[in-house]
Amino acid sequence: MPRGRHRHSPPLHKLLPPSAVAGAAVVCAAAAWLPGDLVVVRLLAAAAAGAAVTGAVLMRSWDRSAGRQVAELQRARTADQWKADERTAELEADLEESRALRARLDAKLRAKRVELAALRGEHADLLRRYATAETERASALEGRRVLALEATAATAGDPKALPAAGSTPTPEA
Repeated sequence: MPRGRHRHSPPLHKLLPPSAVAGAAVVCAAAAWLPGDLVVVRLLAAAAAGAAVTGAVLMRSWDRSAGRQVAELQRARTADQWKADERTAELEADLEESRALRARLDAKLRAKRVELAALRGEHADLLRRYATAETERASALEGRRVLALEATAATAGDPKALPAAGSTPTPEA
């Protein structure tokens, strides 16, 4: 495989036939001026004409081949452009679909966040109610304990035996 600046240069076997045909036509035409015999001049002129016709046929075949290559390249380019347009349309459709999916998921996430915030508020309310109930329960127990101590102290007849509120009675008291 050729590399470098000669990569696209035409090979010698493609340049030799047109050069040979043109050279043969020029040689025959120039040689027709030299001899004096009319038959030789006619033969040389016929050879020059034949070489020119051969060159014309050869050039026309190359022109057709080049036209086919150009048409094929244009078809390939059009097909590639069509494929690129289709791919672009597919990607745009995928983008719209992903945007719609993202919007749905964002809405779902917002709803879950609202629900979570409501649950957190409900949980905090339950904790407050539990703390209030525990405080009331502790107050009731403390009130019962104080009443029980007062009742015990009243039956014993010693008002000094009543300990201060919030303290627990000890066996020595």
